[in-house]
Amino acid sequence: MKKNLMILMSAIVLLPAMATNNVAPWGWATCSDESGAAYTLNGGNFSDATTVTLTALGDGKTDDSQIKQAIAKNDIIIFDGSKGDFTIGETMKISSTKNKTLIGINNARLCTKFFLTDEDNAYLKSQNLEGLSSTDQYTGTLPDGTTLTCDRRAFFTKKAIMELQYQKTGAYSLPNKSGIFHIETSSENIIIRNLSLIGPGAVDIDGADLITNQGKHIWIDHCTFVDSQDGALDSKVCDWATYTYNHFYYTSRSYSHAYTCGCGWVSNHEMVIHMTFACNIWGEGCMRRLPQADDCYIHLVNNYHNCPGNSVGMTINSYSKALVEGNYAAAGVNKPLDGSGANRNVTAKDNSFSASSVGEPVSVPYTYNKIAAADVPATLRGEEGAGAKLGNDAEYILSTIPTKDRGTKTSSLYYFVDGLVGKNSSGLSTVDFSDGATLVLNNSSKAWSNGTAVTIDGESYTTLKLSNGAENIFTAPEGKDVRSITFYSYINVKEENINFTTYPEYGFRTCYWGKVADQSYTESASDVQILKSRDPKSPDIATFTINPTHVVKFSNKGEQLCFAMKVTYVEQSTGISAPRTIQQPTDHAVYSLQGVRVDKPSKGIYIQNGKKIIIK
Repeated sequence: MKKNLMILMSAIVLLPAMATNNVAPWGWATCSDESGAAYTLNGGNFSDATTVTLTALGDGKTDDSQIKQAIAKNDIIIFDGSKGDFTIGETMKISSTKNKTLIGINNARLCTKFFLTDEDNAYLKSQNLEGLSSTDQYTGTLPDGTTLTCDRRAFFTKKAIMELQYQKTGAYSLPNKSGIFHIETSSENIIIRNLSLIGPGAVDIDGADLITNQGKHIWIDHCTFVDSQDGALDSKVCDWATYTYNHFYYTSRSYSHAYTCGCGWVSNHEMVIHMTFACNIWGEGCMRRLPQADDCYIHLVNNYHNCPGNSVGMTINSYSKALVEGNYAAAGVNKPLDGSGANRNVTAKDNSFSASSVGEPVSVPYTYNKIAAADVPATLRGEEGAGAKLGNDAEYILSTIPTKDRGTKTSSLYYFVDGLVGKNSSGLSTVDFSDGATLVLNNSSKAWSNGTAVTIDGESYTTLKLSNGAENIFTAPEGKDVRSITFYSYINVKEENINFTTYPEYGFRTCYWGKVADQSYTESASDVQILKSRDPKSPDIATFTINPTHVVKFSNKGEQLCFAMKVTYVEQSTGISAPRTIQQPTDHAVYSLQGVRVDKPSKGIYIQNGKKIIIK
């Protein structure tokens, strides 16, 4: 009983300012439930992690493509600022992505291509937009012909920006995708550190955030956020996030709407978002959402609000629980802690400003270090304080992130023999391998057949013919995830069908792997591997390293391929620890540790609702 009580209590250690603030991940991002059960947040910092270092392309080129490709293919992505700023054309989506770390060295700055000039801001000010209502609804037609209903100030701001764009480009457009990263809901276990993210300037045009977080178990640490178009770091229907030692501010580039960190926006209060904000600075120009929380279980500790003349600071609204402690507000900061709405519980203590607690007491289950509010400004402005201030040593920046072994790697070679291809109940062609792996070929309109054997390491292996563009689904054996997949293929086109008149480059249609796992390729993509071999004895070899996953979808484009493949596995890991003991399972489905559903579980350890349980 005592042990259970300790889990539910906050563990606080009062310490003086530390000599180093290169901290390990902590807070809600490292929890998997409200009891504090541990989640290993390592951002792909595995013992065999793949690492790539990027530098800016320069010469007016945007870096979006090389960054997205690097994230898709590697675990750790290092942004090296030694060759200048990275230029971002529009917000980059991080979709279905797990186990990644993005860090900066040599003053790495990711800057939006579009930005407001001094002349733009002068024009916006001349329109007297600030005198218009931000609540009264207005319906009108924008210069591009779009009919829009929104608040009056937002409408005429959009109109003015479109007019400015017309003067520059000859077209009415709304450059409202000027952000950096959008972490989507299917992404998990991501770390972003020591990067400066430079936006176009704040302006209310329903624009992009510098970072939008909709993922799970996300840690953003020691980053600098400047001049965000909309939010600097907005958290929308995400969960288990920790934001530490970040610096938010605005310059003269920004016009209005300097709202930094909105959290929540959950439809119908369907979920609670767990978030930790610690040791962050909200500096010059920050006006609202420092942060603002709706539908959140939020911990705000040792933050520094140094934005005199702001409208409102930390705002705790409806359906939220907040522990607000040890924060410092500079002179002239308005309403350091505010909020309204139903179902609010706020515990405020040990802050530099007077604030009242509301409702039931709030605590958090994890261990953390806390300094006195009076020490916050000096600590966060000091060496390795808030912002991209961890230096230029990538190994040092990675040193505090937990390292995890992926487990034993194994490889299996899959080839095809007569009679192996059959039809499943849905009419799809299927291949069942002896180790439990399966391959589903999603094109039932063609009769599948074997191809000529390819030579791999001096041995011959029978191939299977693929259909151009058809999606194929490979499922690993129980308890294993695919780490990489290598295709051995040749192009199935006869000599008499070679036609250099129609296809002058190769004599046949350009052939390549169009999709592998979550990465898609086009014929013109810089990283696409064009397949050329028509000789089974010397096949094309294409290897794809992917996020460990149990199921891999792939397809080819162009001429028909015949292929065999080698798959490298790692042992499956749930990433979950601290099982809880129950007598009988509830209504939620129960799975084995290998991910197989168990309808009538006996005693033992299982997974239920994403958590380990022990059934007695």
